[in-house]
Amino acid sequence: MLIAFEGLPGAGKTTQSRLLADHLTRQEVPVNYLPDNLTRTEDALGSTLLELFVSADPFSRHGSVITDTMLATAIRTNTVATHIAPALMTGQTVIEDRGVHTIQSYSLATLLQKHAGHPADGTWWLRAVSALSGPAADVAVWLRLPADDAIARAAHREGHPYTAEQHAFLRHVHDAYSHLAADDPDLVTVDVLGLAPQQVHRAVLRALADRAPIPRPTEHSSLMQ
Repeated sequence: MLIAFEGLPGAGKTTQSRLLADHLTRQEVPVNYLPDNLTRTEDALGSTLLELFVSADPFSRHGSVITDTMLATAIRTNTVATHIAPALMTGQTVIEDRGVHTIQSYSLATLLQKHAGHPADGTWWLRAVSALSGPAADVAVWLRLPADDAIARAAHREGHPYTAEQHAFLRHVHDAYSHLAADDPDLVTVDVLGLAPQQVHRAVLRALADRAPIPRPTEHSSLMQ
């Protein structure tokens, strides 16, 4: 199956992806952890697409919701072909650090920020386009953290402050995730404010319990420590 972690920069996606991968590995589940595409080696096509995508502002990108959505969709289409589909075909559980809902949330944020209209109309269009990128996750976990807290974490990690424009845009991304979660049962919300990584990990396992065949921890699991 395919599990995705979603959320703002600083919400803990990479940490929780790795903790879940480690947990499943201890339960002898074959796992393929797929890092964010900005941190992994790509093939020639994927690298070219990513270079085009990141050639502008790191969040609002090119300022065109059509350009940004189509580029992001093309990148994930390539990722599905080169990474996700082969792993799923061999029976592995794939853990994706950012998935379809990332495409939808960032593009919906642009619509909320720059275009008048009802969010539901933008959501309908974005789901139709992102469906071209291949299968959405069987379960997507939104690590919900207030935008200002997430930005503070990310800025500390990266060693530089975010601009006022980036703050404003990421607040729209947070609102976009809220719109998506309200209308998509496959996007599971886990509140992470004030929780340590292992506490979030336990909350993730509880959230997945009714939706995915995640084995329970063994008595030797670090989850029990």
